Amino acid sequence: MRRRFIALGLIACSLPAPALRADRFELKDGGEVSGEVLERTESGNYLVRTSEGAEISLARPSIQRIVQQGADSADYHKRSRAMQDTPAAHRELAEWCRSKKMLADADHHLARAAELDPNDEDSRRSLGFQRVGNRWLTAEQLMTERGMVFFDGKYRTQQDVALRQRDKDQDSVNVDWFLTLRTWRGFLDNRREDRVREGEAKIMAISDPQAAPAIIRTMKDEPDDAVFEMLLRVLAQLDHPAALQQLVAYTLDPETDPEVRSQCRDYLVRWPRPVPIVPYVDALKSKNNKVVNLAAVALGQLNDPAALSPLIDALVTTHKVVEGSPEAPGGAQKFSVGPGGGLSMGGDAPKVYNIDYNNERVLQALLKLSGNQKFEYDEPAWRAWYVDMQMRQHVNARRDQ
Repeated sequence: MRRRFIALGLIACSLPAPALRADRFELKDGGEVSGEVLERTESGNYLVRTSEGAEISLARPSIQRIVQQGADSADYHKRSRAMQDTPAAHRELAEWCRSKKMLADADHHLARAAELDPNDEDSRRSLGFQRVGNRWLTAEQLMTERGMVFFDGKYRTQQDVALRQRDKDQDSVNVDWFLTLRTWRGFLDNRREDRVREGEAKIMAISDPQAAPAIIRTMKDEPDDAVFEMLLRVLAQLDHPAALQQLVAYTLDPETDPEVRSQCRDYLVRWPRPVPIVPYVDALKSKNNKVVNLAAVALGQLNDPAALSPLIDALVTTHKVVEGSPEAPGGAQKFSVGPGGGLSMGGDAPKVYNIDYNNERVLQALLKLSGNQKFEYDEPAWRAWYVDMQMRQHVNARRDQ
């Protein structure tokens, strides 16, 4: 059968000829006609037989669009036109719509029933209303009254929304800075010397703290040592939590180049505000003895007396060492086998030793912070001195009051 395509108003409808069927015609004047198409003329006009049996001719220019309907939809429109505008009639038609899975139409009639009968609780509850005192509120109205805002798929407090929006804005800034920085980084690989100088100048001129996350991301895979050092120098000038966190991370990483670690400690010493020692105090409890000593080096340079007690606790630390490793008995210095001795893993597995390490870097930090008290690795002596110092400071403070 030959098919012809006719554009009607807002929607292009494909209608077969000659036994063309279009269930509902929406007219430009706001009316509508439902029925079976009996004929479509060459000029595009339609002859339609309605469900009541009447035959109506529709001129093509008067049609806004044609909506195809199934049997249930046609039956619904017939019932809807025939029903009375009463709460009971709307409830009945709503139930019929639900049985046919026509949920939007069901809600329409339930809303009309509730409008006609304000005491119709069943209709209101079916529409998702909740009774609050003498009022019926939608879930949206109820959450609004509670100060909640719909954001990212669920209702949240305004404080939560503000934080999430800030994070989204920050992510957008991070992306913008990363793309800009990537462009400038590309200048450094240009064959033109003036372009290279331009890239260096732009990177060195960065002063926006919000650029810190992008710089850290760029540094992560930077293969050129000179470019890495330049980015590190710029990062250290930005007063941003991410910059501080990254500098601390470099100082605690045994795999980081020693010169980079040293440079990062120097940057931290010159940081515009006191550097929190918590990350270093936590690192003193690391299972990795190298990390323990790196933390002690940094604490010694930061020169914060609050580090004294944690350093005393870390003066001698116990670590598990696998037989055959450089740290195992016979392959390491300045340690003793702890009370647990060697632990066998069973079978032919290598032994694991509990090794007590005298941490030289911790001792050096203690000497500096204590004014060169010489108790070596005698933890009880250090602890007694520290308690005495605290008592004397407390007494002096009371005298000054």
